[in-house]
Amino acid sequence: MSKKQVQEHFNWFVKEVPARIEILIEAIEASGLRNIEKFDMTPESLNPLWGWVKERINTVPKSHEELNELSNTLPSWILEDMSDWKLDSGTVTLAIDVSLYFAEVFLREYPHLQWGFISKPKSDVDINKPVVMGFKGGALHPPTVVINLCRSHVKGNQDKDLTSLFEAWRKFI
Repeated sequence: MSKKQVQEHFNWFVKEVPARIEILIEAIEASGLRNIEKFDMTPESLNPLWGWVKERINTVPKSHEELNELSNTLPSWILEDMSDWKLDSGTVTLAIDVSLYFAEVFLREYPHLQWGFISKPKSDVDINKPVVMGFKGGALHPPTVVINLCRSHVKGNQDKDLTSLFEAWRKFI
């Protein structure tokens, strides 16, 4: 992507964040969950949000093509930890919307944090992606951490949730 394209995508992304959070809140409300007022963009709201989200995480098996491609491109020591499933597209979409809510909780709690994007070094895993800037030691790419949290939950890790994720990242402020 050119610098101009990256900037245009970033501008579009930031403009869409409130709409995506509104869609998330509408989905929560449509599910019949009571006490919708709990979802007030505070750190305390992350606990009921995760309670709602974790019940909606779904997986699908990886296709034979996907598994073959992985086995042909990755070393065996990585394949040993690789699962034969992936989050379904609805879960990934939900996780992205939840990650935007998660990011906005940080932005409201800590006004020095802001949306931005990394343009250098080119080797950075989050190059040209919208991230939350202002953390010591790096930036937060919310979709990555929330999608990883969902995967961890599927694997049986019940000790991690959005609140623990928030607390872990808060240490870098």
